[in-house]
Amino acid sequence: MNDQDPTYLRTPEQWTSFLSALVHELRTPIASFRILTDLLTEAPPNRLGDQERRYAENIRDVAQDIQSLLGDVGELARLMAGRVAVRPREVVLEQLVNQVEEAARTRAWENGVAITDSLDPALPPLFRTDPDRLREALVLLLGNIAGNAKSEVLFRLEGEDGNLRAVLSSDGPPFPEEALATLFAPFQDGVRAARARGGRSLSLPLANELARSLGGTLRAENRGGKPAFVLSLPAAGS
Repeated sequence: MNDQDPTYLRTPEQWTSFLSALVHELRTPIASFRILTDLLTEAPPNRLGDQERRYAENIRDVAQDIQSLLGDVGELARLMAGRVAVRPREVVLEQLVNQVEEAARTRAWENGVAITDSLDPALPPLFRTDPDRLREALVLLLGNIAGNAKSEVLFRLEGEDGNLRAVLSSDGPPFPEEALATLFAPFQDGVRAARARGGRSLSLPLANELARSLGGTLRAENRGGKPAFVLSLPAAGS
């Protein structure tokens, strides 16, 4: 086959470009579909029966899920291609913890899960990184770990030699040992694990790429038979 054949996706860069173009093409029709389903669910009570309204609400929820998935695919493609700008600045860590917990609290409470946060006293009040990227990664991880918790999630920021480490753990069942090595792989174990734990399909691959964009690392482990994510960032930032 001709090496210049644009339909032949050989490299990660070609796949990234393909995914970005695909997401771009799908955004408009999916947005239109979402608008139409919103109009349908908001129809006057005499226009739809109870069963038809439930169908319409289910269709609306599916449209919303597809929109979220498209957004995740697009962001993952940009991150893997290095097209996402990282803007480091001083971050107030206590505020960061509050923002991350606030973003995940409502859904956790609906599932009967309490979130307990803490800050290592050894941490300085400020840390230099991109707060938007770090907050997004932590919200994804917190939502994932809370999705399969029984009753409690622990979210702690720790410090050592100026480095920052975020540890998120729960009282839920442990990760399958055979899946730990590929848990953050896009469209593989990461997707299945996220869905099984009640999270967004690409939450784990996205969080991993966000950590990498900040110059950090992300790993999953079982601590005392309980699941945990550990996100580590160097003192120098990205």
